[in-house]
Amino acid sequence: MARHEETEPRGGDDPAGGSGATGPEGRFLALYGDHYRPVYAYVYRRLPAGSPDVADLTAEVFTTAFRRIGDIPESPLDRLWLYGVAHRLLSRHHRSTDRRTRLERRLAGQRPEEPDGDPAGGRAAAAAAAVEQLGPTDREVVRLVLWEGLSHGEAAEVLGITANAVGVRLHRARARLRKRLAAGEAPMALLPPIRPNEAG
Repeated sequence: MARHEETEPRGGDDPAGGSGATGPEGRFLALYGDHYRPVYAYVYRRLPAGSPDVADLTAEVFTTAFRRIGDIPESPLDRLWLYGVAHRLLSRHHRSTDRRTRLERRLAGQRPEEPDGDPAGGRAAAAAAAVEQLGPTDREVVRLVLWEGLSHGEAAEVLGITANAVGVRLHRARARLRKRLAAGEAPMALLPPIRPNEAG
């Protein structure tokens, strides 16, 4: 399985190549240089380990950014705009993948695979599975706040909802997770930690 750090650009790479470009091209190069790693990590954490689609979807985010450079707000909202694009692309990707998987299983006459019973990671796996059972928006609120470290207002900007709605959804998601895990502690702490270099 390819390691995340092996697929990202080297830390010393300069996407602008020292070209000194100005205008829309210069802004895009600056945007790419500033936000490639966070966007890559955002996509990476939302796909299965070893997925070959991480780089392609990240590239599609920046292709959209290049095409719509005039629509992108100034920093710090530019990163949230990119996350919003990534969120929509991933939603479409997951729908397509789910349809394909269901079709393949029907054709092969297979039952869905049972989860791995690794006792060492059992509670973390249970927490991750519980998050997956949340509704799409609640699930993404949990991920944005937990994985990306966004504030309620920033998560709201990505999802196109209000900060109050983020707070309500996060509170509701925590309650549901506690109930499903039947644990005395907040289940957020049981989720698998961010792996080294994922956040860039």
